[in-house]
Amino acid sequence: MQIIRSTDNYNIPESGTCITVGTFDGVHTGHTEILRFLKSIASQNKLPSLVFTFTSHPRFVLNKDAEELKLLTTPEEKQYLLDQSQIDYLFEQDFSEQFASLSASDFVVEILIKKLRMKSLVVGHDHLFGKNREGNFALLQKLSSEFHFTLHQIPAVSNAGFNVSSTKIRNLLSAGDVALANEMLDYNYSFAGEVIQGFGIGRELGFPTANINRAKIEKLLPSAGVYIIKAKLNNEFHDGLLNIGNRPTFNGSSIQIEAHLFDFDRLIYGEKLHIEFLLFLRPEMKFANKNELVMQIRKDRDKALQYFGRIC
Repeated sequence: MQIIRSTDNYNIPESGTCITVGTFDGVHTGHTEILRFLKSIASQNKLPSLVFTFTSHPRFVLNKDAEELKLLTTPEEKQYLLDQSQIDYLFEQDFSEQFASLSASDFVVEILIKKLRMKSLVVGHDHLFGKNREGNFALLQKLSSEFHFTLHQIPAVSNAGFNVSSTKIRNLLSAGDVALANEMLDYNYSFAGEVIQGFGIGRELGFPTANINRAKIEKLLPSAGVYIIKAKLNNEFHDGLLNIGNRPTFNGSSIQIEAHLFDFDRLIYGEKLHIEFLLFLRPEMKFANKNELVMQIRKDRDKALQYFGRIC
């Protein structure tokens, strides 16, 4: 996959391209269906496939609620997932106020057709674009007839009765439903961060934890609670539990992320830990004393060990 970041410095075949356009946050199953069809059309027409996306989410520029928006994928994660789809080109556009002011027609004609030599365009069922999101499928049909490019619209992909979307997945994660979110993503939702020194409470209770400082605060963190996880440290994988919360039993006031890895008791401060969410176990709870907390952690651990098939 060749990454392009400027229409002034790129090398695209004169024969043209087959393009899709979108934010692609999460690169979920709806996105992968679009990418599959894109590659199919590109292959049939002997054209390279190109994904046109953005370096940052458009809502960070357009919406007043930008500070509340959390993403499913960092730019690096999105690049990796798109690369896994084996597309030929990834065009990353800086979404600025200037770009946002571009009309839908000018975007298609001046950038997609004149700059990127588009011969075919593949879009999702609800694709809107251009200034004030004025561009829609009807406009694309008009432009395709006028400028002679083929146009394809992909229907929504459904799961559990819902159309798959980045917004739906964000809502599921915010509610703790990582299992259904993972189905819609077709991979386990994850985040990475540096292991930092904590308060030592987990070790005191007999369940040592790795306290994690998130690498990207703009990436969505699932709701507070206890999760079954798989953690990657360097090239090692470990089963475990993860707690997200403010430690109400100890009157904590800030969100902490603590991973308890099974059969693991090394000091790994400063190292990067990659966490995959597998299943939500329970919400955060306040216990009357440490003994009650320890009893609950043991129950959580046993459920996780059963999940991994390590006990009956």
